[in-house]
Amino acid sequence: MRINCIIGPFLPIPPLMGGAVERIFLALCTEWARQGHQVTMISRLYKDLPRRESTRNLTHLRLRSFNAPKSKLLYRLYDILYAIRAARLAPPADITITHSVALPLVIPISTAGRIYVSVARYPKRHMWIYRRVHRLQAVSTHIERAIQQQSPSVAHLTRTIPNCVSAAFAKAITDVRHNRRKEIIFVGRIAREKGVEILIRAFLRASEKHPGWRLIIVGPSETRQGGDGADYLDELKLLASESPGEIEFTGPIFEEAKLISRFQQAEVFVYPSIAAKGEALPLAPIEAMACGCVVVVSSLDCFNDYLKNGENGYAFDENDSSGASLATILCRLMESDSDRQKIAQRGIATAREYAPSVIARRFVEDFHHLLSLSSSKS
Repeated sequence: MRINCIIGPFLPIPPLMGGAVERIFLALCTEWARQGHQVTMISRLYKDLPRRESTRNLTHLRLRSFNAPKSKLLYRLYDILYAIRAARLAPPADITITHSVALPLVIPISTAGRIYVSVARYPKRHMWIYRRVHRLQAVSTHIERAIQQQSPSVAHLTRTIPNCVSAAFAKAITDVRHNRRKEIIFVGRIAREKGVEILIRAFLRASEKHPGWRLIIVGPSETRQGGDGADYLDELKLLASESPGEIEFTGPIFEEAKLISRFQQAEVFVYPSIAAKGEALPLAPIEAMACGCVVVVSSLDCFNDYLKNGENGYAFDENDSSGASLATILCRLMESDSDRQKIAQRGIATAREYAPSVIARRFVEDFHHLLSLSSSKS
């Protein structure tokens, strides 16, 4: 079949500037092309990337755009202008999938075929505007429930199909879990909603009882990259200075090979998000599972599709801002190598369910379902 995948205006493909959504869609499109589908990706023109680039069954078309502005009004304006241009550039397709806000509203059905909207963020009571589309793909049951509750008029359009890990992370999956450093790692934006201060407080408690462990905090703090800025980073560093153990802030790591290497060195990955309405299906914990880390997350609903507390990872009470709830789990993992090995192996098995080949197949099944509905009506 003919599949168009239209990326938003601010980050390029390949994901030279980072971007989880960009990595996910590139992995899916590459897999669909490998399966024999004709795939076109439209994304931002960036630096020396060519305007048009083709490999077997996969064509990249690129449009000039800008970095994401701070102004919400400009952000929406850029998205609308980019969507209009992308709709004109797109070739006729059977399925057009996008995460853009504006594109599903402006692209002609004669070009798009079935319009497939990927909902990778918690909705803001606006999904009713998509009554002309054919599918609202929620990346988790948490998001599907929110769409149905907020916008009953489009509830019948929803279906949950999760994010996949990238091809590089899928390739990193192995049953052999080699010796690791006594490291706990966090990867994500350095923002208040990510609960990084809870992690630091928990590490302060746990490292008093279990010296020799390190905490590695990976991610951008700059506001233009989604962080909460230099002042917040300074707050975290001041809190970290109280630790008897070592806490390192590395900044962001966008190269997947380097990020995978970091994960493979660490024993434990912690994602302490407190953003109950800011998370959809966080991919970093699944990536950490793929690399053999023991995963610990907060008890938010967004993790329930893949993490089973005490089986393939652990969940702590994010409402305990003192860090005591998380520290209890960290102490248990610091004390027990056998527990780490057992939980990590189950996490590896979970990560396999999110490989691009597995998730791409689920999408294609739904694409065929939508196209069959169209054929039966005609």
